[in-house]
Amino acid sequence: MSMDKKNAATFVSLSDTNVSPFRTGLWRKSTPIFENRIAPCTDLCPCGENIPAWMHLLSEGMIEDAWRECTKENPFPLICGRVCYRFCEAKCNREGIDDKLSINAAERFLGEWAVTHGLRPVFPANGKGSGLSVAIVGGGPAGLSAAYRLRREGASVTIYDEREHLGGMLRYGIPEYRLPKVLLERELDAMIGGIGIETRLGASVSVDVLKEIVASNDYVLFAHGAHRSRSMVDKNGKALPFIDGLVFLAHAAAKWIKRFTESVRHVSVIGGGNTAIDVARTALRLGAKQVTVIYRRREEDMPAHRDEIAEARKEGVDFLFLALPTEVNRDDGGAVILTCVPVELRAQAEERKVLPVPRTDLPFFFATDLAISAIGEETDWGFLGDGRHGFTDESDVEDGRFLATGDALTGPRSVSEAIASGKKAADAILARYTKQTEGVKDCERVRRDEIKFWYLNPVRKDPRIANGKTLTREEFFAFGETTVTISKEDAIAEAARCINCGTCISCDRCLVFCPDYAILRNDDGSYDINLDMCKGCGLCADVCERGAIRFEKEKRNDNV
Repeated sequence: MSMDKKNAATFVSLSDTNVSPFRTGLWRKSTPIFENRIAPCTDLCPCGENIPAWMHLLSEGMIEDAWRECTKENPFPLICGRVCYRFCEAKCNREGIDDKLSINAAERFLGEWAVTHGLRPVFPANGKGSGLSVAIVGGGPAGLSAAYRLRREGASVTIYDEREHLGGMLRYGIPEYRLPKVLLERELDAMIGGIGIETRLGASVSVDVLKEIVASNDYVLFAHGAHRSRSMVDKNGKALPFIDGLVFLAHAAAKWIKRFTESVRHVSVIGGGNTAIDVARTALRLGAKQVTVIYRRREEDMPAHRDEIAEARKEGVDFLFLALPTEVNRDDGGAVILTCVPVELRAQAEERKVLPVPRTDLPFFFATDLAISAIGEETDWGFLGDGRHGFTDESDVEDGRFLATGDALTGPRSVSEAIASGKKAADAILARYTKQTEGVKDCERVRRDEIKFWYLNPVRKDPRIANGKTLTREEFFAFGETTVTISKEDAIAEAARCINCGTCISCDRCLVFCPDYAILRNDDGSYDINLDMCKGCGLCADVCERGAIRFEKEKRNDNV
């Protein structure tokens, strides 16, 4: 078909150097912006790990890079991979199409792979903490986390701990079947032992010793945990003669108790927290034929983690709820007789909670061979002299140089929360030292309805990811680990299921689908947008399956 001269004049080749492409970007009313946002897993992780980032690296087989990304925020993936209560997995967007990710299992693999291959942290040569000297009282998870973060920035750090070994509750409270001490030692050696942190072990900090510490350090961080067990008392306020649960666990960890004698067949544990469950499961492994946990509230009220309760029940631990021991006596045969009373839960309207109220008119008797109390722990502040303090969070500073972190600050919490608290305290010290506060970018959390599930193939979780282990009788009594670490292949496959919510992984989907060729890929995998050509059609955001592109209303200059 011939074209007349009038129509032909409207068709100009873009190869003509005298003609520029039409700036279709002038039509744009909204501008696409690449912005990494917070995934639900990262938002829920106490340590703030960038989980989508290290999961992507792991899925690509870049295991060391994944470990280094993970340990930017949490130096102990091996430990947390065993004892963390999987906060991160609670709101996984993957549940929208198949199964939640097993982030904890992948993290555990990373930590174990790192110690097996001798990985060590690498720090910048000149950190912002150069010249800073900090003493940390307590070598548990919070103190160790703070020490790692401070040392990473070049600070001089000394840890004081009254025990013979570092670890705190990691070593002396968490039983071997949950956290083998040989693995604990290997990760502590890699992350703490070889980076220039000084330790003063077997050092009990008194008022006088504290004065010496203050004289030689810029700041002192209290991270001595909550290691003093609360006592149960009778109606006259006299302490009941129970065995201390934390002391029992420490003696078992040190192998000072290897096996109960034949006279100890039934062990009773009073309490409903994780310590009580650890004591109960430890007692079974030491040879008790029957173990009963006595708790004054209902099972659903127990502060212990649901998984731990389920494992205890599966191993044979019995539970007696809504009961409270008020007296401890012995009969003529030497058996321990607990006088218990039933408990009623009564709503307190003015306090908006339900309180356990003992019914003293209906006592009953409970016979046992050994009674252990694990009703909670508190912090001993006696070395401060009058024992008083005013710390409310990690950034509170007393007398210009004292701070607190971990269980010493908050009371007993999880290992992951203690590690996170140590990180916050270290950052608070660095901010005061440098007189610079690093602003944290306020990013929105990626919602499930922003994930483009139609681009994702449903892939069910491999059954092998359920890492429970069936123990032989010999393994059980030897405190054998109750879980296994997944293989490299399984870890990579599980990481490949991650949607990487809110995190751009340079998949090129937006670049390929852009109808105006307005998206340009940089050498580092990031993207730029040619705003002269972008019409703001929104297709790039529509095809981004992980919600890493948002649109912002255009602020146009009418003089352009």
